[in-house]
Amino acid sequence: MKEHHKLSGGDRIKSEEGFIEKHNYRTYYEVHTPRGNPYDSTPIILLAGGPGLSFTSLTPLLQLAEERKVIAYDQLGSGKSTRSESFRSLHIEDFIEQFNAIVTEMDLKKFHLLGHSWGTVLGVNIALQYPKETQSLILHSGIADWKKCLEERVKFEEKHSPDELKQIMKKERDGIPTSTVERDRLLKAFNSHFYCRVEYPDYLKQSLEDKDIGTNQLIWNPEKNEAMATYNICDRLHEIKCPALIVSGKFDGISVGQASLFKSGIKDSTHVEFQNSSHYSHIEEESRFLECVRDFLNDVEYYRGDTK
Repeated sequence: MKEHHKLSGGDRIKSEEGFIEKHNYRTYYEVHTPRGNPYDSTPIILLAGGPGLSFTSLTPLLQLAEERKVIAYDQLGSGKSTRSESFRSLHIEDFIEQFNAIVTEMDLKKFHLLGHSWGTVLGVNIALQYPKETQSLILHSGIADWKKCLEERVKFEEKHSPDELKQIMKKERDGIPTSTVERDRLLKAFNSHFYCRVEYPDYLKQSLEDKDIGTNQLIWNPEKNEAMATYNICDRLHEIKCPALIVSGKFDGISVGQASLFKSGIKDSTHVEFQNSSHYSHIEEESRFLECVRDFLNDVEYYRGDTK
C-alpha cells in the first residue's frame, strides 16, 4: 500500500490517499477521518455507481467524515484505478475481490456500506458475503431486479415525461430514425427530469466526463455479460440481517420500481423517498440526504451499543 497524507475539510477532517496494488491492478483510495472524534465510530465505505464512475460522484458524502471515518475508492475501471483497457471481462466477483483487498489491507473488522446505483448491486453482494462485518447497508437509487427495472422504466416515462419527450422516446423504441438534434434534446430532457434535477456541480460534470464507458459496457452490455442481463437478487434479500436504509428519488428514471423490492425483501429496513429528487438525491437534496444518513447510522450504532 502506497500512500501520502493531505489535509481537507478545514480543521474538522484529515485525509490520506494512496494506491493498493494487488491482483495485477491498482486501486486508488482516500480515507477521510474526523479530527478529535469523541469515540471510535465504525467506518463507512462508499460504493459509487456506473460502474466506470469515480467515487468523486459521491463527493457530498465525504462530509460524513466530520463524525466517522469515510473510505472511498475508485472501483475497477474507473477514476485513478486501473482502467477498462486492462480487462477482457468484468464480473461482480472481480469487484468483490477488489473490495476484499481493501478491507484486508486496512484491517477492517466491521464497516457500514453505502452504495449508489450500481454500487447497490455491489453493496448487497458484499453484505451477503460479509454478514458479520457489515453493520448496516444503505441502498441509494439501487437495482435489485434488472429486467423488472427496464420494464418499469417504460411505464414511468409514459407517466412522467413531457409530451415532446414521449414522442421522441416512442420513435427511438419503434426504430424510427431520429436526428442528432432530436437525440441531443432527448438526452438533455431525460437527464434534467429523471437523472439529476439540479445544475450539475463541477465534481459530477468531471466524473461523468471521465466515465469509463468500456467498464460500463463490460457489465451492462448483454452481449458482453449475460449474467448481468438477468441480474435478480430478490430471492436472497431475506438473508441480509443488518439494518438497511433504502433511499429513492420520486422522479428517478434509472432505478425504477426497485425500492419496494428491497423493502419487501430485507426485513430490518426503512425506506425514505426524496420528493424533489431523481437519481442523485445526495446532490439534489444534499442537506436532507446527509441528515437522513447520519440519523440512520447513529441509530444503528446506538442500538448496537457502539457509542460511548
